[in-house]
Amino acid sequence: MQRNRRIGTSMSGVANFADRRGLPVLREWMDAGYETIQSYDKSYSEWLGIRESIKTTTVKPSGTVSILAGESPGVHWTPGGEYFLRAIRFGNDDPMLPLFKASGYRVEKASESPKTTSVVFFPIKSQALRSEKDVTIFEKTSLAAMAQRHWSDNSVSVTVSFNAEEEKDYVGTVLHMFDGQLKTISFLPMGNAVYPQMPYTQITAEEYEKATMELMPIDFTDVYDGMAADAIGEKYCSTDACEIPKIGRAHV
Repeated sequence: MQRNRRIGTSMSGVANFADRRGLPVLREWMDAGYETIQSYDKSYSEWLGIRESIKTTTVKPSGTVSILAGESPGVHWTPGGEYFLRAIRFGNDDPMLPLFKASGYRVEKASESPKTTSVVFFPIKSQALRSEKDVTIFEKTSLAAMAQRHWSDNSVSVTVSFNAEEEKDYVGTVLHMFDGQLKTISFLPMGNAVYPQMPYTQITAEEYEKATMELMPIDFTDVYDGMAADAIGEKYCSTDACEIPKIGRAHV
């Protein structure tokens, strides 16, 4: 640990940024950000009297964090694109379901477990200009390689989705083209096989406008008054994080 200290400063929303601002600007931001991270690592290492980190930057999958920020995850393009329906599953006894129905959201019984689960569809307008279906296997891999070259010391987490019918023969070509430019890479065929109530369903701007026009504001009064159950998170150790329960002061 003393010999191989490292930190993992990550990036997210890379694909959206590239589409909105262009690759030259993205490269400039990556290079400038990398230099800034090195400067901070040097300063903090001096203050703490330890060796400088051997690795400082990375690109993690960043699914949940990116969704909360309304951005594309890591170096991936989003499945939904600019307009899409986000399907989220709730238990049939969840007190939020009546609120969604009363506000005009589309609610269906889950196809895989209709007796216990319902699916709520939320119309979303994102800042994404393209979805993963609009981007070729070559461009997806090129963006990951650029992040590896200009930003990430550690491995760039990337799963390149590709059209199973039109691009499957290019996987070998892509591996040859980017040989030595990525530490790891995975490929996932998109194909035409879909299942009901997928998490992301692309829609048009007209469909989005129609869906949102039918919605009413949700009244959260009863939720704040305690009608809804509190979220229950994981306790103690989960992956690399541990939650230590607070122990009250003992009475003698």
